Amino acid sequence: MGTFACYAGEMNIPEEKRNCFGKQMMKLLNYGGMMQIEQVSLFGRKLVLLSPVELSEEGDVSFWYNYFEESSWENASFNVNDSTFHSGKIGSCEFSDVILAAYMLYEMYSETPGFAECDEEILDLQFYGGWLNHILGTEFSMEKRYNLWENAEYIACSRINYSEPFSIWELKTLISNKFKIAGGTELADLLYIIYGTKTLETTHIVPGSYPGDVYRCKKALISFQEIAGDNFFEELLRFLQMDRSKREKNKDKNLEVLAELSLFLPARVFVYLAAEINHKLFWELWKEWKDKVYHDERIKQYASEKLQKQRMEGRKRVIPGIRTSDFLRQDGWFTFCDTPEELKGKGNYYLSDDDRIFWWDGTDEVIISDDMNTWLTELSERHRRLMDLPDAGYGNQFKRSNFIEDLIILLDEICDYYKHIYPFKTMFYDFLKNSEKKEYQAALVLLKMLYEENKEEGKVIKYAESAWAFASKNVTQNIARLRLKRYLSVMANVKIRKKYFNF
Repeated sequence: MGTFACYAGEMNIPEEKRNCFGKQMMKLLNYGGMMQIEQVSLFGRKLVLLSPVELSEEGDVSFWYNYFEESSWENASFNVNDSTFHSGKIGSCEFSDVILAAYMLYEMYSETPGFAECDEEILDLQFYGGWLNHILGTEFSMEKRYNLWENAEYIACSRINYSEPFSIWELKTLISNKFKIAGGTELADLLYIIYGTKTLETTHIVPGSYPGDVYRCKKALISFQEIAGDNFFEELLRFLQMDRSKREKNKDKNLEVLAELSLFLPARVFVYLAAEINHKLFWELWKEWKDKVYHDERIKQYASEKLQKQRMEGRKRVIPGIRTSDFLRQDGWFTFCDTPEELKGKGNYYLSDDDRIFWWDGTDEVIISDDMNTWLTELSERHRRLMDLPDAGYGNQFKRSNFIEDLIILLDEICDYYKHIYPFKTMFYDFLKNSEKKEYQAALVLLKMLYEENKEEGKVIKYAESAWAFASKNVTQNIARLRLKRYLSVMANVKIRKKYFNF
């Protein structure tokens, strides 16, 4: 049991593209909040330190923890040398979202059919591709998805069960329900395979249209079967194996109409019609025949040049970007389940850029809200006043000579009370290195104050103690706890720390 994801295709990134692919993969893992964990033990306390994922000297990385979900899953890994990615159970929240986006990156690069899948269901390219375009600055489109026959054939022929190897739901997912853009003979063929062609017998058909030619083919096959009898499929395969020149020179009156149609209709049309007439499974038959039949037809252009142009423009249209905070937004069935009474009426928690302050770099990737700006400005003023006091405002808070021990004990106490609040590795060692500087001493005092000031409001975390992964987001991300987490993120981001705290 559990949720699993994969790339259903070949992870074959051309060597000349691997460097770019590797950088993009690491960037999406980083901005998606994937973390590596390190434990340190000092003064009888154990601390967990977080670091954004980084490649090892050997060119690989493994991880299982997401900063935003604050949960661990089965190990996932990426190797930049051979561009391979692996994951186990991924859950259904932020960790899952990022893993699925990683597999979608393979789909965007692959030159052969393949799809990012979760529990054997094809992913919505609009959603995951939108975040990739935003975070990577790429211009991915859905063009590859509109190779409808190639994609459907790959999906159906890679399965064992042919009773429903390619469904209407998969077709809708494949094209994100954009039937107008996907329109054409390939779409028509897939719909005929899924639903059958009985409507052609009762619908008014325009002569020379694609439905008209398919219907002509169906009637010609019925007539041919009456002549071929029990040898129908054997004779049909023999005909479909002929090359174009033989079909053009056909002298057999029984094959006259079929031969004419074969010059512009794909062989698959003959096969799915024959399968329908005889109540056989098309995909099972097609898997056996597809490499034996002709592929030299010259398909007629049934659509006007204007319509063809509109479809092509739609297929090549760049997928609109989706901001990271929107991409990682959680709003599932159980996201806010069992929210305690004291939190009801305060609104549901949704990830915002304020929670991504660690990734602030001065660009619009992370936009600081007015409330966050006000809060940080107030904290910076408190920090300044603390530095103006003797011993950087230590007073009775700590003993100045025990800065390192005080830091470790405080971080451990914060984690014990608020749960899963871990400092960043860079911040931790930066504070150890600069323990004699008053800016850091005052920052530690301010952290202590925030810890104490928010205890009452943050005590709702008790509802998450027994089952963190199943607790309401309103509990695990209560505002008191977020204040501590955001403050530690600011202390770890030197750029934003410099902006507000001037050190």
